[in-house]
Amino acid sequence: MVADTIKINLNTEQRAEIEKLIKKEVYQNLYSEIKKICNYLKDKKFIKTAELINAKEKVYKICLLDNTSALKKFTEISQNAFEEDSKGKCATLTKETQKYINTGYNEVYRKFSTHAAAYKILKVMGVNVCPYCNRQYTFTVHKEKKIRPEFDHFFPKSDYPFLAVSIYNLVPSCGLCNKGKSKSSPEKFLYPYEESFEDKNIRFELCNVIENLLKQEEIVVKLGPVEKHGDLIKQYNDSFKIEALYEQHSDYILELLYKNYIFNDEAIESIYRSYEEFFNSKSELEQLILGKYEPVNFNQRPLSKLTRDILQQLVRK
Repeated sequence: MVADTIKINLNTEQRAEIEKLIKKEVYQNLYSEIKKICNYLKDKKFIKTAELINAKEKVYKICLLDNTSALKKFTEISQNAFEEDSKGKCATLTKETQKYINTGYNEVYRKFSTHAAAYKILKVMGVNVCPYCNRQYTFTVHKEKKIRPEFDHFFPKSDYPFLAVSIYNLVPSCGLCNKGKSKSSPEKFLYPYEESFEDKNIRFELCNVIENLLKQEEIVVKLGPVEKHGDLIKQYNDSFKIEALYEQHSDYILELLYKNYIFNDEAIESIYRSYEEFFNSKSELEQLILGKYEPVNFNQRPLSKLTRDILQQLVRK
């Protein structure tokens, strides 16, 4: 499955491998920290809340909640449990307990995010481009000098601490997008593991296409259709500055326009006939020359959605 502008597509084998990795991580490493939180809750008589995390199997299941409905339902259950436990208790105790939960889960997340399991899970996911912007690579390298994308908490961990290490609440993203989304309400965004701009038929479109072929400074790229998805598009522009950032790629867009003009259908057909043994289809050749990827592979190459949308727009023209 990929996010927002693009979707993170995970197959059955990937999910099974992730389940194995997170189970090992919960049972061998994370639960010792979570148990401290559970014991604190019991000591402060927050019994219903403690019951949510009083066994490894329960924590393991929380870590594998894999859709927005399940994640949202658990946030409601945990909030209701905490509110029920807070009845009859002084405000100071309630506030201190909430702070302890947040601090405790921050530590749980810190440990998880630096453990080998986090890197292995990211490698299994294979999300090589930020799903929010589709502009920056998000490679994972687990060697001497470790490199990985940042984790955006779709449901912010400051508001929903029990989901701090829920795998499908963690979105591999670039630093700019992680910072841009910050603590924004999840309801304002498409859930990366279920929906994308492609599903909503939201497209990048160029204004004044013919002029753009000659004048880079006049290139303007917009998301649309605004009439149908104006609020969603505004949210992405406010949080991630999508249109403003994409206009900085005017040199790439101009290059794409020239490539499309030079490598027209006739040229592509001619090249394909000459080198047919190297390609399984003409679409593979188009991918090589124009960078035209299928939506399922948008998470492998930056600007792949922009590229496909513009090329389709030019065909419509």
